[in-house]
Formats: sequence, C-alpha cells, structure tokens
Amino acid sequence: MKTVKPFLIVIAIIFLALWLGSFALNEKWHYEKSISVNATPDKIYKLTTDLKNWEKWSPWYGLDPNTKWTFSDTTFGVGAWYTWSSEKRKVGKGKITIIEAIENQSNKYKLEFEGMNASTAGFVLEPEGDFSTKVTWTLDGENKGMSKWFGFAIGVFMNEDYENGLANIKRNCEAK
Repeated sequence: MKTVKPFLIVIAIIFLALWLGSFALNEKWHYEKSISVNATPDKIYKLTTDLKNWEKWSPWYGLDPNTKWTFSDTTFGVGAWYTWSSEKRKVGKGKITIIEAIENQSNKYKLEFEGMNASTAGFVLEPEGDFSTKVTWTLDGENKGMSKWFGFAIGVFMNEDYENGLANIKRNCEAK
C-alpha cells in the first residue's frame, strides 16, 4: 500500500498538469507541409481536386486493401465526396467532401473521421517560375478541453503521412 500511494499521487499530479496546461493551448490548430514540384499548377490541381485521382497519391489508400470506398456521382470540384470504411483502426471510417475549389490555385475539403471533430484540409498551389509549383498541404481543426493536446501534437501524428503524400504527388506529376 505504501508504494501505491506515491504512484497514485504522481498520476494525479501528471493529470492535473495536463488539465491545467490545456487551458494555455489554443482551441484552433493548424498544420501544413510543403514541397516543390516540377509541374504546372493545373496538373497538380487536377490530381488533388478529383477524388478518383487520390488513389494515385494518398498515403492512406494502401493501408487496407479491404477498405470499402463510395464516391459521389461527380468526383471533381465543389460538392464531390467519398466515404471509406475499414476494420483497421488506422484507416477507420469517414468522409471527405470538397468545399472549395479555385481552379489551378487551391482546394479545401471537409474531413470527417468517425468519433472525431471534423477538420478542414486542402492544397495551396503557388507557381515558382515557369514549370515549378510550391504545393502546401494544410490541415485545420478545433478541439476543446483536454483534446486540445491533439492539436498541440498534430505534427507528430501527421508529419510522415503528409511527407509521403506530397512525395507521391511530386512523383506522379513529374513522371514522364
């Protein structure tokens, strides 16, 4: 019993520190990652704004070959959507809906994972000379209470996936 009490006190102190620390964190969070691609914005825009093209670059497409995908009748532009459902926890269930599309400049989509707050993500395309484009993949969300720690640590969770997705976009667009 003597060793349990100090352990419980330490756990309580850690929980209290996390709880108090959450008050100092913003409810809104932002994450982004960029890459330069040797391609014009129109090529990248078509790849990232037509949901049927996402299988060519999305880092999550190959995680579960048994994932069930359902697409809206139109897969390109504002209003296009798809849902996915997987038994694998890393894939889960959710829906993506394109909510904004500015031709050859940017797009935004609503990202809904089952059991989580919705977030907004998208791509910003900035020409860098005649045949190069800076591609910035963004992710924005909002959390309250203790879940604000998720926003604080979003880079840890998303960095590898975003790097892989951007590398896939680069590889796809630069292929001859």
